[in-house]
Amino acid sequence: MIHHTEHLEQRKESLLNNSMFSENLFALYRSLFSLQFQSLQHLASIITDSKLIVDTTQYPMIQPHTLQFTDEIIADIKKMFKNIAALITQYQTAYSFDTLLANLDDNPELYKDIITALLSKDSTFEAIALNNKLDTDELIFMAVNAYKPLFIALKDAALQDITQFPDYTEGLCPFCGFLPDMAKIVESKNNKRFLHCALCECEWEYKRVKCVACGNENTDTLGYYSYEPDEKYRFDYCNKCNTYIKTIRITKQHDESQFDLTVENLITNFLDASALQMGYTRQ
Repeated sequence: MIHHTEHLEQRKESLLNNSMFSENLFALYRSLFSLQFQSLQHLASIITDSKLIVDTTQYPMIQPHTLQFTDEIIADIKKMFKNIAALITQYQTAYSFDTLLANLDDNPELYKDIITALLSKDSTFEAIALNNKLDTDELIFMAVNAYKPLFIALKDAALQDITQFPDYTEGLCPFCGFLPDMAKIVESKNNKRFLHCALCECEWEYKRVKCVACGNENTDTLGYYSYEPDEKYRFDYCNKCNTYIKTIRITKQHDESQFDLTVENLITNFLDASALQMGYTRQ
């Protein structure tokens, strides 16, 4: 896992000076990234056999309904839920996760139900959010950030040196099946486009002229808008399904490792605002 805190700290001055982040929001994400990094270090030490959960002979390599968690893994996830809830309410006092935390204590199976529903991307997730007095987006934020260290640890253990996924052409993550949060075009790699998973942070190559959401390849209905103050940023849109994905173009003059797509996704809310104003939605 990239230590996101370090990349966020490098952008602190510009984020605060340009009013892109408040002091509270910056502090929240800095603390969140630290929690996740600590969790990942612990999980990496206890996951000795990823084959219990991961099947590298298929895509996606993790199937929602075959997930199996040990007591140690559940204990770590439980700790993450409680710590993230405390962190959010520390900086955003209007939020409450009391019902969710109480229900998780009463029914440990809910931990598996949440991640299964998240990966399955069906109406079950919305029902779980409603039953726990949360908006769907609130539960998505909680679930993605609580499970992220586990899925990164599983990915690192299962893939190790595997960086390519032959014959895989889908817009969902080949490892966990979740959605990408951002894309990058890398000039030093023949201008190839790569998608970045919002959950396990896996990256995979994806066709340049193709909608990530619906697979549309008609150039008459595909395009992009560049951010004029800094043209390395843009969002690619599809007029067939009216979705968009944010993209960063990394030139040959820049080292690819300088860009942390998890952090880039956070600090490019100006792209989200423009896309939403034009009538596009995220996948």
